[in-house]
Amino acid sequence: MTWSDIAIKNSIWPPIIYYIISIVVGVLLFIGKYIVHRRANLPGFLLYAFFVITITAVQFCLMWFGADFAKDILRIDLDVYGYESIFNGTYIFTIIYSLALPTKLK
Repeated sequence: MTWSDIAIKNSIWPPIIYYIISIVVGVLLFIGKYIVHRRANLPGFLLYAFFVITITAVQFCLMWFGADFAKDILRIDLDVYGYESIFNGTYIFTIIYSLALPTKLK
């Protein structure tokens, strides 16, 4: 077996970009949770909870519907089922994002 026999089918960049964006969004969600807990007003609490549920639903839909959801709704060319790391990451980020829901209201 030589180096010319090895064929790389998939690029490494889609999973890297997916994980970078998902981690940044997760950090921003937890910063938002901290801000909502400090301000403790009802409209902000409800709006932020709706926002977190929406972002979590996007991750869940990526897991459930895969490339069709990414292409039709998000308008990006992301083959979720072609990259097992992205498919498994959607499980993890759905759980992590759901932990960013605000819990305290004074």
